Amino acid sequence: MNALRAVVVCLVIACAAVVPPAAAVTPGWSALPVPPAAASPVTVSGLAARGPGEAWASGYEHAVDGLRPMLYRWDGVAWRRETSFPGAGDVGWLGEAQFVGEEVWFLRDRAGVKELLRRSTGGWHTVALPRTLWTYQDFAAVPGAAWVAGEDDTGPQVLHHDGSRWIRQSVPDGVLYVMGITARSATDAWAWADTATGSAVLHWDGTAWRDARVPLPPDGNVHTILPEASGRVTIGGSRYDDGVARTYLTTGNGRAWHTVHPPLGDTSTQALVRGPDGALWLPVRSDRAFRSRYARVDGPRTTFSYGPERQDAIDVRPRALARAGSLLLSFGTVEIYGSKPNLMSERLGGRS
Repeated sequence: MNALRAVVVCLVIACAAVVPPAAAVTPGWSALPVPPAAASPVTVSGLAARGPGEAWASGYEHAVDGLRPMLYRWDGVAWRRETSFPGAGDVGWLGEAQFVGEEVWFLRDRAGVKELLRRSTGGWHTVALPRTLWTYQDFAAVPGAAWVAGEDDTGPQVLHHDGSRWIRQSVPDGVLYVMGITARSATDAWAWADTATGSAVLHWDGTAWRDARVPLPPDGNVHTILPEASGRVTIGGSRYDDGVARTYLTTGNGRAWHTVHPPLGDTSTQALVRGPDGALWLPVRSDRAFRSRYARVDGPRTTFSYGPERQDAIDVRPRALARAGSLLLSFGTVEIYGSKPNLMSERLGGRS
């Protein structure tokens, strides 16, 4: 009897060794319904999440008489259209969404006037910009500071708000355009720029903007910079190799920079995020009909996953990703046969 019991125990242990626990199984992508926009087609500008129970997706609709701002809020259960902000029905658009402490901020055009739109527990507020620019490339905000990058007839502009006032910050000589900007804190901000000699990465240390001397790949451009609380900085872009665009990722740890070329083709890294699993995630061009596709880059290994099937879809385009606690949220557009692009959302992890 003891021998038989020993055999049974051994079999149970062996089975447990070859069958992975349920917690180790990577959950798949599932569709999250989004109420249709009032006017189609739509353009998605950004997505920001504070956790699984709050996220905001911004953009604009292409109405007959011009653009209209578009804003959706995720409450952990469903997406709902948000129209309570001032001037929700005015001509204009909403840019990227960013959480700043307990607030959420947006760069906003309201009938041709640019401003920062903020939502706090006390309601909606606006911060007027100090001057009008020809172009508004990007904005970044952290507790105690905000930046708006653009251009006017005098050249590239970086406008900085220190919590009480705006000032114009100088950029290094040779910078032609400031293409994007992001920040980790009021004294740690990053920007990518075009210069007379190619792309460059700039860093704000609380005193001045300086060339960060990042060894970017030859003939490379920058799509995004991802600074992280750990001190790591990841730069995503593409370079031309024999006339063919090739995606690269350059990561710095404060001491050195390291560049890899994942098998992503010429994918834009604009929507690059660090997922809850510690890997880098970004949407890529799908090779399957009716389904979105995502790349997961974890060190030297790149794997792919697919969103749920969407019937009659011509094109499924995730535009923005955000980490939401233990989940990843994706927001974008889907084009259906016989219709113009409308909104879609997908979630990786949690209940399907």
